[in-house]
Amino acid sequence: MTTDIIKGIRETELAAEEKIKAAQQKAKDILMCAEQEADHIIKAAVDQAIQESKKQLEVAEKEANLEAESKRKQNDELCQELRRKAEEKMEEAVNLVMERIVNMNGNS
Repeated sequence: MTTDIIKGIRETELAAEEKIKAAQQKAKDILMCAEQEADHIIKAAVDQAIQESKKQLEVAEKEANLEAESKRKQNDELCQELRRKAEEKMEEAVNLVMERIVNMNGNS
């Protein structure tokens, strides 16, 4: 009978060890699954952040291009105005130079 009790204890101990091993393996599996899920979540968050950054960059580039085009038009208009004024004064300048040449030659 003592042998049966010792045998029963030994079987119980072996069963407990098997349950502990199974629980440890299950804990490892759960941990590995959680790590994989965390990696997936992190990757998804990074991908989403990259997409949002690209969209913001596109919007900023469009706004910058619009502003640059506006400034270019303003500069073109200013250049045209300056050309027009220069052309208006060109005849006046030519006449002034001609008058000085004539006066210099007339006084000699």
